[in-house]
Parts: sequence; C-alpha cells; structure tokens
Amino acid sequence: MSETQGNRSRKTERNALLVTDGVSKRYKETWANREVTVVIPRGKIVGFVGENGSGKTTFLRIVCGLIKPTSGTFRFETADGSCRIGAIVETPSYQPNMSATDNMRFQARLCGKDESRIEEIVSAVGLGDTGRKRAKHFSLGMRQRLGIAIALLSDPELLILDEPTNGLDPQGIVEMREFLKRLAAEREMTILVSSHILSELSLLADYYLFIHKGRILRAMEAEELFAGASRQIRFECKKDPTEFLQEAVKEGWIERADRESGVNVLYGPQKYPEILRAMSLLEVTSLETCDDSLEARYMKIMQGGADK
Repeated sequence: MSETQGNRSRKTERNALLVTDGVSKRYKETWANREVTVVIPRGKIVGFVGENGSGKTTFLRIVCGLIKPTSGTFRFETADGSCRIGAIVETPSYQPNMSATDNMRFQARLCGKDESRIEEIVSAVGLGDTGRKRAKHFSLGMRQRLGIAIALLSDPELLILDEPTNGLDPQGIVEMREFLKRLAAEREMTILVSSHILSELSLLADYYLFIHKGRILRAMEAEELFAGASRQIRFECKKDPTEFLQEAVKEGWIERADRESGVNVLYGPQKYPEILRAMSLLEVTSLETCDDSLEARYMKIMQGGADK
C-alpha cells in the first residue's frame, strides 16, 4: 500500500461507521464472501458494486444480523458499539391489502417501534397522498418507497438497500435516486446501496466498494473513480439543462458543451463529482460515457487491471 493510500485508509477509518475484518461466509463448498475487510464511512452514500452473484447480498445480510459469518468480525464505530439499521435486502416486505399508513402501523406494532412518526415518514417518502389505496395497487417504485419507509421506522443510522432500482422504469429510477439523495442530506445517515450498474450509482454515491467473486477488489472515493475517466459524457434529462451547461463551462468543469438531437454532450470533463452532483438535479434519464467510460473502468477493476 502506498503512503497516499495508507493516509486515505486511515482518514476513512477515523470517519467510519462500520469496519469489517476478514468477514467470510461459506455455504457447503461455496464461498459467498472471502476475507471481506472494508470501512463504511459515516454520513456518505456508499455504492456497493458487483455483478449478480458476486456476494453483495450475502455481505448485506451479515451486516444486518440476518446470518452469521463463517469467520471474521465486524464492529460499529459508535459510543456503545451498536447501530440502528434499516434495510431492504432482496424484496421489500409489505401487506398487499393494507394502505401505506396501515402497513407502517402493522410493522411498528409487530417490531415494537414508535408509531408517532408514521405520518411524517409516509409523507417523506412521497406516499402521503395515497390515502386508503392498497399497496397491491402501488407501482413498483411506490412499493420500493414503502419498503424504505418501513425501514425508516427504526430511525436508522445505517440504511441498507439491495438493488433498490431493480425493475423500475427510467422515471422510477430518477425518483428513487432523488429520494435517496434527499434522505441522506436531510437525515445525515449513512446509506449503503448495492447495484451491478455503475453508471446509475455514479449519479448517487460518494464512495465505492467493488466486489467480485466474494472478494473486495477496490474501495475508493468518487474523486478517485472519476479521475482521468471519460473525455466525453452524453446524457438526456427531463429538466432544462441550459443553466447547468453554462455553469459547467464557466466553472471549468468541462471544456465545452453541445446539444445533439436532444442529447447533451460534455467534452473534456475535469470535475466529475461537481458535474454529477449538478446533473443529479436535472432528472437524468440516460447517461453514457465515451472513450475510457465508467463501465470500461469497472471492467478494469473487476479484471484487476486498474492501478492499485
């Protein structure tokens, strides 16, 4: 490990919420996780990236206490060593014949949680106007938000979401992304989001963990992931990007910008975190990077080709 990487690792650990040490999980002859040693920074949206079957869900289930590791340990860097966790791992659990509010009351009573914040939480996740509408009539995005609302009943310090945009249409993905960013900002919580789509996480996460065949390959800040990446970004969005494009050029985030048949093109991008944070407000519906794209960088990491 270089001096720079060592300093970054120590800085991250000082700001840690969760630290794991050699966590492994074996099912018969198959290792789902192998020697997973990571630091989850406090107060960040952490993208947990890996292909389907890479061990993401197993690791999340271990952290949630749903299963025990075969070996290794993990700890929460809190005053008493405990952590309030809210989680959706795999399919959100809800009662299809109940409304959003009744689902929340049912879960609160089942788990002994405070019911006084139910209306506030239901409103916060955008389900306050659903009234008596039964959950079985909700869209997939609404059901995902209901699952998150239930997870928020514990007022979590750590929110864990396993592939939260799976099955959502572009509008649903935009809504989920904006909701999570707002949630992190307003509640100052740590959010761990797993996905196999790096381009989608790039509009959301501050920090990244890359996992492959149960092993962590890399951990990095957003700045490191985007450093020297694509020379061109192409995107479509629902909101007018004119002000953003002008600001991006003026601030030196990019060299220039064009619009081609409704597609916005950024040339020579330099400041990726600033660009992506600003783009997230535009309700981006598609994102493509050219030259050394994010997905190409992802493949390099998965194949061990990125700089260590």
